[in-house]
Amino acid sequence: MIHYRNILEVSPDLQECVRCWRNSKHIRHNMNSSEIISEEEHLRWISFLRKNPERQIVRLAFKEEDPFGVITLKDIDRRASRGDWGMYIGKADSLGQGYSKIMLYDLLTWAFEEEQLSRLYTSVLADNTKAMILYLNFNFHIEGRFEKHIRRESGDFVDVYWFALFSKKWFESKEYLMRKFLPLTNE
Repeated sequence: MIHYRNILEVSPDLQECVRCWRNSKHIRHNMNSSEIISEEEHLRWISFLRKNPERQIVRLAFKEEDPFGVITLKDIDRRASRGDWGMYIGKADSLGQGYSKIMLYDLLTWAFEEEQLSRLYTSVLADNTKAMILYLNFNFHIEGRFEKHIRRESGDFVDVYWFALFSKKWFESKEYLMRKFLPLTNE
């Protein structure tokens, strides 16, 4: 069964595990910033999370007691009822297991039902087609594109697409999405 724990409530070793995941090539390649994150930067980020729980919340995903990924709500604006979000599967041997669908469904439930946000948005690099297809399948819509917005380590530029989903659309489609994509959710 998949469950989640706030990153601030796990051991320093697990917090460090998140930094290692974030620095892995398969994660960095799909991030807006592909820089290696130092231990000092990571500790500053953890400190920021402690001081700003209303702005950003990070949860580790576990399959039973085995951590494998991260879901995040960030730039939370309660007045505007919106937030940015992100997720990734950090543990390489957990890729291709269908966990991303479960994680996204759980993240949307968390954002729209627990946090009661009205709008979620995120950016996706144009060559991250798996993420784009997943988000479109979950009824996100493309709001725009920033052409040649990110420069890769290779020097090549990549476009960034902006996706959004509104709570109304989520509530209209969540049962359908659960039946279509998650027939064996959390078993």
